[in-house]
Amino acid sequence: MKKTAAVLLSLMLILPGTVLAADAVSSATVSVTEVPDAKMYENTGTLVIYFSTDDTVKAAALIIADAVHADSFEIVPEQPYSEADLAYYTNGRCDREQADDSARPGIAVWPESLEQYDTILIGYPIWHGQAPKILYTLLEGIDMSGKTIIPFCTSISSGAGSSAVNLQKLADSTACWADAKRISNNSSADEIRSWALSLNLTGGKKEMQLQINGIPVPVSWEKNESVAALQELAAGGMTVQMSMYGGFEQVGPIGKEITSNDAQIRTEPGDIVLYSGDRIVIFYGNNSWAYTRLGHVELTQEEMTELLCHGNATITITSVTD
Repeated sequence: MKKTAAVLLSLMLILPGTVLAADAVSSATVSVTEVPDAKMYENTGTLVIYFSTDDTVKAAALIIADAVHADSFEIVPEQPYSEADLAYYTNGRCDREQADDSARPGIAVWPESLEQYDTILIGYPIWHGQAPKILYTLLEGIDMSGKTIIPFCTSISSGAGSSAVNLQKLADSTACWADAKRISNNSSADEIRSWALSLNLTGGKKEMQLQINGIPVPVSWEKNESVAALQELAAGGMTVQMSMYGGFEQVGPIGKEITSNDAQIRTEPGDIVLYSGDRIVIFYGNNSWAYTRLGHVELTQEEMTELLCHGNATITITSVTD
């Protein structure tokens, strides 16, 4: 039987303005010193549900919720976990629960309904290679039929492994599960936020517009974490003074280092790439180097050359929501 209890609005268990204690953060696996206020959003279709016995998953969850304008809900156990309970390889409570296939720790308060949410992100730590058994209690006790579920986890060294696959087995078969995201050791708030933004869950269709010397140009943007981070930088409009280089490109600083995933590529005229994490490059010729792809201007080589070969250009990037 599905369990229900108090209304969801009463379950915002994180106090506004929560700040993580320095000692707690240093022992966690993310490099975060503050988290955003927990908020309730009008007409949001996204919910972040998370289980956290320290500040680690909590920090990631609230950063994600703030980035995608999602409501948040903390899973609180009926019997809180003590430090001794969490000590690995001591035959403590955590060890025993993870070794027991039938263990289903109780949840103190349940949401009444998830009806308004289309997408649910579920966050948890990795315990002995799997999600804590209280997540099994959640998935067996609540209706997530038809939802898109995006799992994320934190750990010092272990990957997500089969943790999300095993959770999926417990959920309604009509739920659509994404691959699990591991928030890696020492992840920063910016890195967590960039991943969240790359999910495109913020409610309208976001797109970036590019002008070169005041001329709007059509761009096909990549769907990756670097573009998501660039979108956020460009939310209020961003102007970059470019410099000609090598007779085939113009390059300029974006003012901040953002997430990158460089790979050796050969560029074509119109390609837009990120270089060294903090510079944007637009090509009107070819080059081979390690870059992160951002997008491509849908103009011919002749048109790109005309725009970029007559001296240092100024580009403007704006992020807009339809």
